[in-house]
Amino acid sequence: MRYSELTVANAAVWTEVTDHFLTAEHRYRDPANWWARITVQESSGYTLLRAQQRGEHLMNRSGSHIRRGSTEHCWIVFPRRGEYVIRQPDRLTRVAPQRGFVLELDRICRVLLPDSTAYALRLPRAQFEQRLPARAAARTVLDMSSGLGRVVQGMLTTTLAGQSNLTTLEFDAVCDRIAELLCLMRVGDVGPQQAHVAETVDAIRAFVRANIGSGDVRLPAVARALGWSPRQLRSVMHQTGLTYRELRRTEALRAARDLLAGADPLSIGEVAARAGFTSAGFSTAFKSEYGETPRDFRRRRRSAH
Repeated sequence: MRYSELTVANAAVWTEVTDHFLTAEHRYRDPANWWARITVQESSGYTLLRAQQRGEHLMNRSGSHIRRGSTEHCWIVFPRRGEYVIRQPDRLTRVAPQRGFVLELDRICRVLLPDSTAYALRLPRAQFEQRLPARAAARTVLDMSSGLGRVVQGMLTTTLAGQSNLTTLEFDAVCDRIAELLCLMRVGDVGPQQAHVAETVDAIRAFVRANIGSGDVRLPAVARALGWSPRQLRSVMHQTGLTYRELRRTEALRAARDLLAGADPLSIGEVAARAGFTSAGFSTAFKSEYGETPRDFRRRRRSAH
């Protein structure tokens, strides 16, 4: 896990720095009086950053930028100060503080970045979108002013404030949870009942994660261990838009990801077996969840050290 802080007062340098995260063209209203400060925390799976800017500039992401970069991730941006304006071919969106917006990397866009402060999280697009029902796919603006929105904002702030004190596994685990809450927010209503459901699902996830590869994680056994009936467990899962099978698959892949990132020199076949996958299906499932194969993930993790 890498942590860095940088202050930039040169527009050309800023373009070079930000191309690492998002390839785009930048135009500045007053380059001589512009500056930005960025704090970044990242692993091979997630990037969390805080950006502060004095002055305005326009970020233009064209078709050529899309072709030059990867579209396997997406950015969720959370303004704390200043109103962002996002122009896409089919819509114009204004995003004020206490809102969040989903920036999809396979779409042409222009973003007006004002004198502002914002947090942003980059995560695998497949992980963020694959479990969403079709009716939620178009939701790109999130209300961060109450309920789960406030919880997410608190997690973003405290995670970045933890700096390099977090291990890679701890950082990824927190970002996993943030991604789950954002998925729940995109589904729709996130009032008190849904917040309670999220806590209940946390208990299910924790049990499944602790017992994958060593215990019985079939639905009846998990329900019995947690003191519920299978019907109650299915009902809770239904309220999240997830099936139990999908949850178990996600937790198995997270366990596999942690094994691949660890120091223990297990073969990919051994990791697959411990996580409950066949060798043939493991690579396909892992790439669907994280946007890269287990072999590519392990190679990238090792090259980062």
